[in-house]
Amino acid sequence: MNQFQLSIVTPQREAFAEHVHSVSVPSTAGRLTILPRHAKLFASLSEGAIKITQDGKEQHLAIGGGFIEVGNNSVTILVSRAIHAHELNEAEIEKAKKSAQELLAKATKGAEREEAIAQLRRSMLELKIFEHIRRH
Repeated sequence: MNQFQLSIVTPQREAFAEHVHSVSVPSTAGRLTILPRHAKLFASLSEGAIKITQDGKEQHLAIGGGFIEVGNNSVTILVSRAIHAHELNEAEIEKAKKSAQELLAKATKGAEREEAIAQLRRSMLELKIFEHIRRH
């Protein structure tokens, strides 16, 4: 069998649950690519992009941090958020990015500053995925 079951779950929903050929994820130790019959693995994931290969096609998702567990020819990814490339709205992303930049320009401090930095980072990631999809 050259596929495995992939499940991507957030606190709000099951974002993905299908058989795939490979998945590439951003771990805290670097990028990991999982193929069928991969050895058992448990790792922390960082915010970034997931690339799924299925039937010769690629899908991309923007994720928040979380964990990946690999075993018995199945992969479970638990993350704080997962957004499919087709769910991204460029105008909304640009608006969020501008808002975060304005907050940072006001020299905000504490939790408000940390949230603005996180929002800017998420916006930049989502724009990167949006641009990648547009080019392909």
